[in-house]
Amino acid sequence: MSGNKYEVALDETWELFGQHMSGAHAGLCCVISSEPLSEAAAKALDSSLAALGYGRDACTYVVSDGLDQQALFVLVEGLDPICIVAADGKSSALLGQAYRLALPSGKAARPLGRAAISFLDFESLLKTPQDKQIAWALLKKLPKFGETRG
Repeated sequence: MSGNKYEVALDETWELFGQHMSGAHAGLCCVISSEPLSEAAAKALDSSLAALGYGRDACTYVVSDGLDQQALFVLVEGLDPICIVAADGKSSALLGQAYRLALPSGKAARPLGRAAISFLDFESLLKTPQDKQIAWALLKKLPKFGETRG
């Protein structure tokens, strides 16, 4: 153990909520969905975050099914990501409750200063080239890695 308090919190988060999590152990982006995302959806998100400068495998995936708002808050705060993507309406609603703010679909928000975006149904936007452009337009509302937005 390095003695880094953030590493301890991250390890404790994985111990507590590991059954709900997959992907990068210390991901820069927390992707929350009510059900596990398809491999194609996860690949699309990984590629999009890489294009925004976050690197490959920047996502920690969280399945919110079985979590309440307090547990989701503790999980996200323990991960301490730079940005959050709510992949569907159900996870968006739970995230909004956890942070006590509105997360309207298709918009950017800033829960506790983190960049966050919310999809009604990310998976469904991967079916046509036009819908993929809609998804990409929303993903581009996340800051490029290293860029700050106030």
